Amino acid sequence: MSTLAAALIISKIWRDKLDHLARLAEQAKKRVRSGYYDTYRPREPGRQSLVKAISESEKTPIIAEIKFASPSSGKIRDVERPLKIANEMLAGGASALSILTDPDGFSGGLNILSDVAGEVTVPLIMKDVIVSPQQLRAAASCGANAIVLISELFSRGLADLAIDKSVDLARSLGLEVLVESHGPSAFSETRALKPDLYGINNRNLSNFEVDISTTERILRGNKPLGGPVVSESGIKSVGDIRRLKAAGAEAFLVGTSIMRAENIEQKVREFVGA
Repeated sequence: MSTLAAALIISKIWRDKLDHLARLAEQAKKRVRSGYYDTYRPREPGRQSLVKAISESEKTPIIAEIKFASPSSGKIRDVERPLKIANEMLAGGASALSILTDPDGFSGGLNILSDVAGEVTVPLIMKDVIVSPQQLRAAASCGANAIVLISELFSRGLADLAIDKSVDLARSLGLEVLVESHGPSAFSETRALKPDLYGINNRNLSNFEVDISTTERILRGNKPLGGPVVSESGIKSVGDIRRLKAAGAEAFLVGTSIMRAENIEQKVREFVGA
């Protein structure tokens, strides 16, 4: 083997190691193959609408996220009763909840989604690295009202189903669809899908870098849209919420800064009042 060929192979290996999104996709596929998404406690999906909850909110619509860890931050909070946390978030005024069901990098679980779905009446998002139709069926069975599709997973061929087919299947299961993008071109391309909600992830999932000006840059040339815009990741303060509101975001998905707060209810209330 030539020196150049060897260097190219080594370079690819290192790129793959540093490409977090590809790693997350492979982990998700392994979970699907293992039957993880078949081993849930089925519940009837609710009828709450995430779009309606956002549009009818009299205050800042906050989607509070339950996650105990993340690949970028490591441990965020000791694992405790999810329903207790959910109730604290709702007491603070959250319009909806996002629940991580990825057990590998986020200490999440389908059981968390199912348990919370049986006790609350606000819309619930199943948050996972969705690469397979089986994950969508699990979301509906566990009581989710909406799911997140990461556009880059599909554009890079990391999912097992095309994004338009995934949108169609999710809707046939009674789920609203939030299509999440990180770059302006990817965001613009989601218009053709006509999702229920447009998500902007301020985190680059390939390298985990966060910049909340991502929302500002994308919305500068992409308005108006046919559904609410949700800004996600990197939101730490009321000032961040106000800045993103001014850019045109209509709802805000906040996880780490809420889960790290000593008083979750109070932290959510601060964001809701922004």
